[in-house]
Amino acid sequence: MKLFKYGISLNRLKEEDIELIRKWRNSKKINQFMEYREEITPEMQKKWFESVNNNNNFYFIIEYKGEKIGLINTSKADYEDGSSEGGIFLWEEKYYETMVPVWASLLLLETSIYVLQARKSYIKTLKDNERAKKLNIHLGYELMDGQEDVYNQQYELTRERFLEKSPKLIKAATMLAENNEDKRHYIFFDNKEIQSGLADFMESKMDKENIESVKETDEGRYFYVKTPGF
Repeated sequence: MKLFKYGISLNRLKEEDIELIRKWRNSKKINQFMEYREEITPEMQKKWFESVNNNNNFYFIIEYKGEKIGLINTSKADYEDGSSEGGIFLWEEKYYETMVPVWASLLLLETSIYVLQARKSYIKTLKDNERAKKLNIHLGYELMDGQEDVYNQQYELTRERFLEKSPKLIKAATMLAENNEDKRHYIFFDNKEIQSGLADFMESKMDKENIESVKETDEGRYFYVKTPGF
């Protein structure tokens, strides 16, 4: 499964990439901002991957300009109440103070809320992680009640808040896209994901009003997305 827009590719995590994730997750520059800071072993990483490689958890490698730069997720999806938990970390420091993490987060939220009809997203951020807190607020997340004195603070983004906050972000991101292809939002499922039933499962959750077209190719199936109101 791949999501694309703004020149950002979000590619669903595969087992072949979990050692890359483990390497960076264990690094000091990443784990200092995590609640769990113990060393993650290859065995622990494999067990974790097996526990999240399902239709309720979606972890994506962030790729930009042909380079793998981070990980983003929407996990613990509850399809009954339309909620999930989010998270992101980048290991390429040259993108920390750029719009790249905003674009990656925006792409995932657009897909979750506009296309898959999610109603709420939750995210946790350490109280002293100013960069992450700034990103959360920029996207429309709000600190939940009773979290002021908690170290690992929980933020909430409602569908209504995102619909209010996102138009300016999407307009700005679209204007900054380097070419017309980068402005086009699509969701791609390869043939294995079609055969496994993942593509049909996700299609069943989509708001068809927001799908511009569907294209079948030898590689797989593309869903081209139109964002309402833009």
